[in-house]
Amino acid sequence: HSYDLTELGRYYRAYASLMDHWREVLPAGAMLEVQYEELVTDNEAQARRLIDYCGLEWDDACLESHKTDRSIRTASVTQVRQPIYDTSLERWRHYEAFLDPLFDALGDLAPKRS
Repeated sequence: HSYDLTELGRYYRAYASLMDHWREVLPAGAMLEVQYEELVTDNEAQARRLIDYCGLEWDDACLESHKTDRSIRTASVTQVRQPIYDTSLERWRHYEAFLDPLFDALGDLAPKRS
């Protein structure tokens, strides 16, 4: 999916449709939505919101996950070892000229273009 921009756009549309379904059929408060942009720009507030939603007690270590000594077996190992950062926000705009198939597939869900 990730190599075909049209398929990626269709996949996201299906995800958005499914999320609309859950918002409609689940009782209020049954699902917590966390937006990536909010998570990276206001990490502590979003982390506290998530921990509270789960009914857990807050621990400041939630903001220091990058300091773990645990083994990490993913391709993103270097990112996991860094604090959360927001420098990737809007990075897609550097490639905007090449994303027409994605925007076409997203239709009204596509972000505003430059």
